[in-house]
Amino acid sequence: MRARDVRILCPGQNWMNIGSLIANGMGGYGSPLPDGSTIAAVTGTPPAALGMDGPRLVAEGRYDFGITTPSWALAMARAGKGPYAEPLPVKAVAAFAHDDRLALAVRAETGITSLAEIAERRPPLKISMPSREMGHPARWVMDEILACHGFSQEDVERWGGEILRDRPRSQNSPDAVPADPAFDAVFDEAIMTWRWRNLTTMYDLEFLPLDEPVLRHCTAMGMPAGVLEKGRLRGLREDVPTIDFSGWILYCADDLPDELAYLAVRAIEEQKDLVSARFTGPTRALTSPVDMREICRDLPVPLHPGAEAYYRENDHLENDRFKPAEEN
Repeated sequence: MRARDVRILCPGQNWMNIGSLIANGMGGYGSPLPDGSTIAAVTGTPPAALGMDGPRLVAEGRYDFGITTPSWALAMARAGKGPYAEPLPVKAVAAFAHDDRLALAVRAETGITSLAEIAERRPPLKISMPSREMGHPARWVMDEILACHGFSQEDVERWGGEILRDRPRSQNSPDAVPADPAFDAVFDEAIMTWRWRNLTTMYDLEFLPLDEPVLRHCTAMGMPAGVLEKGRLRGLREDVPTIDFSGWILYCADDLPDELAYLAVRAIEEQKDLVSARFTGPTRALTSPVDMREICRDLPVPLHPGAEAYYRENDHLENDRFKPAEEN
């Protein structure tokens, strides 16, 4: 059997922490891969764009596996919706617990309490949010949300405002400057990080809710509604409706050989304690330890049959508990 080069697309530090351990588990002594095979966890730049474009790259065979977020982005890719022009043949391998939301916050001194007010008043806001060149899913979602209110980045700039290029390189560094001190608003995700903890500690913020028509528009496109829970961050005095941004998902192409998907899940089980140990503390990005009975459930796309075989053989899936994702 010929040697094989396996490539796992892991754009960004968090996913490299996972992908490198999966690669280690797939190889090593006693690996079923042919002698001379290599397994690489690959990152790149810009990481957010690679995360969004990953399903296409995996479907085209440039990578064997990829990791992306939020989970619903993979469902859009498989259905050919939203930012994906055509359906992409991808299946799930494992989902990692990542409890996240989109947050729209303004400094209290602006007096703004809704996006509708921004459209009406046209204030010259300095907004901290991912730039378009980052290719970040939060930016794509924000463009949709702003359009629902009848304005865009270009309108903000025409009103004298600015989109700040101030997103920290590491959002989970406690010492990173969370935003340009001149900011008026932060529209972004990753609310479990030090960035949001520091923002809400250093500044008085008002969290803006998404109103029902906007939520209906977003959910119709495949973005599930979520809630910023009261008390989760300083300034959240009540539940605030928003878009759910949860879930890191490892996926592959439909035609990936079953034995590779099987081996990847075996590697996750072998390395699960090491993976979990890389995400600790009050602002951990992986928000729960790896649980083999959970990472194969509530998936946004169908489970790859090779991955499913491992879960079933090892009693992580029971016939009466497993319901595969609906095909789109």
